[in-house]
Formats: sequence, structure tokens, C-alpha cells
Amino acid sequence: MKSGIITVEPDQIYPVKALRLKYKGISYFAGPVPPDWAGIPNPNEEEMDEQLGTIRNDLGCNAIIITGGEDYEDKLIECGRLAIEKGFERIHIQPRYMGVSPSETVERIGKFAARVRELRQMSEAVIYSLGHEFGLETAIVRGDSWSERVKNFLRQDPRDLENIRVTLRRMFKDILAFCRQNYGYKVSYAAISYTETEIVPWEDPAFESVGVDAILEEGLGCTETWVFDLLSSLKKYRKPIQSMEAGCMTFTGAGRIAGTAPLHTQETLLYDEDEQATWMKRYCDLLNRARIDGYFYTQYNDPRGWDKGYGLYNPDTRKRKKGFYLYKSYQRSP
Repeated sequence: MKSGIITVEPDQIYPVKALRLKYKGISYFAGPVPPDWAGIPNPNEEEMDEQLGTIRNDLGCNAIIITGGEDYEDKLIECGRLAIEKGFERIHIQPRYMGVSPSETVERIGKFAARVRELRQMSEAVIYSLGHEFGLETAIVRGDSWSERVKNFLRQDPRDLENIRVTLRRMFKDILAFCRQNYGYKVSYAAISYTETEIVPWEDPAFESVGVDAILEEGLGCTETWVFDLLSSLKKYRKPIQSMEAGCMTFTGAGRIAGTAPLHTQETLLYDEDEQATWMKRYCDLLNRARIDGYFYTQYNDPRGWDKGYGLYNPDTRKRKKGFYLYKSYQRSP
């Protein structure tokens, strides 16, 4: 009897499973988020076109969050046009103004609204996502950088928490007033799960959905039970609920903290695609129990040289990670 090697195609690694969501999505960086996240990818138009095609046709996503920072608004709009051409059913355009003051953040969101409005006129799939985790990305918590603000935030200083509550209420009051007067259709937002969800005025008619970064990170207390209860509690607003950010890095031990780690520690971490794929399976199964409306995995594209990141493919070798095929195996079944 002859022996031989059986080649298994990557698509056959994981059996097909149902994902009971209306929108299966992913977040995509069309440009960096300076100054704190300067290493984020900055794809050109050809790369965006290719990668959006992969996300839509190969990965099976019908929804996407297109994000990027200051000075990359043109890229957000161009990427949005490409996403419309690809037939995405839900396209969140999400500018992120890292480290600027609350008043300046509101001003920039209002200024960019007119450009998103033009994109929206091309397709009703386009949604203006006002931003992402203002409590950390806007200069509310003490700290000169995102990393410093995170450290101070995790200390749960009552002064910082109160400042977040007061400042966010004022910011949303101003932003939503502008939206009602000048924008003309509904918006979304990505809230910090354990700080902002009860501050954002989701009941306001301007919000088309409730968006929360419901990350499974047991090492920080966000267990499966905690995430499930959070998502269930948000159903009181009687609006679609979307998990706007949740992903896992690609190193051993990442699953307990969803992978959060500074770039400078990369060399000490053991590359591990199974860790990411296992986390993703747990999270998708959790979403099936929670029965919400949408999920956006974080993220598709990682910087070159950052192979242990959240991305579903290795940007240096241009090979798809196991997480890519795991997420692909979950097919929408609302």
C-alpha cells in the first residue's frame, strides 16, 4: 500500500457554521491615526480595491467600518466609494481625531459630516459613525498620548470617570444638535463597553443603532457572561445592536486580554494563529447566543512588521491567518 501526503485546502480547516447576524463585518483602516497610532496601514487605492474585494467576496462580509485619522478624510471617502461599488450593505465611515480637545473633536466631526452626506447620497448603506471611544481617544482622560490615557483610565480614578461623564454628555449634545440641523439622517458611534454605554444618549432619534466595543477579555473582567449580559441589556433601547470592535491578537496568551499589547513588546511574544482563531470561535458562538444585529471584527489590515497583531492576514508574507478561515466559515444566517 502506497503512502502519500494529503493536502488540505485552508478553506477546509473549519466546518461551515451559522452566524445569526444581519451584518457580518470587519473594521478596515484606510489611513493611519496620528500621532499615537502612526504605524497603522496606509493602503493606496489599488490596495484598498483589492482588499475590499477580498473582504466582500472571500471573507463573506456584507458590512464594514472604514476608519482613519486626521488628514486622511480623503482616503475615508475614496474607500467608501469603493465599498459602495463592492456592494457592501452597511458601510460605517468613522473618522478618529486622536488626542485633540473635545471642542475641536466636535468641530471636526461637524465639518466632515458634509462630505459623508455626499457619499450617503450615493448609497443608503453609508452610515456616519461619529467616532470611537471618545473617553480614550479625545483628550479627556489625563495623559499626553493614547497609551498614557489608557493607563490612567484603567486606574478608574473617580475624577477621570466623572470628567468622561460630564464631557461626553456635552459633546453628544452639541454633535447631535448639529446632525439634526445639517446632516439629515441617522448616525452611529462605537462606545467603550464598561464606561460609555450608559452615557451615550442612544434614545435620541439621531442614532440608528447602539454601538459598543464589547470585547471579550477575561483578564480584565469582561467574561463571556459579562459581554452577554451587556449586549442583552442594550436591547432596552429597541434599536439594532452592533458589536463595533472586538478582536484578538496573534500570540500565545492573547485570548485572555483580547491581545492588547504595546508594539515594543512584540519580540517577546510567541506567534500563535490558533490563539486568535480560538478566541474568534468563542466570540462568534457568544454572538449567536446574544442574537444582536451586527459584528465588526477588529481588524483586517495590520502594519507591516506587526505579524502578531489583530489582522487576519500576515502583511509581510501576504498569507491569510487561520483566523481568516475561521471567520469565513461563519456564514450569516439571520
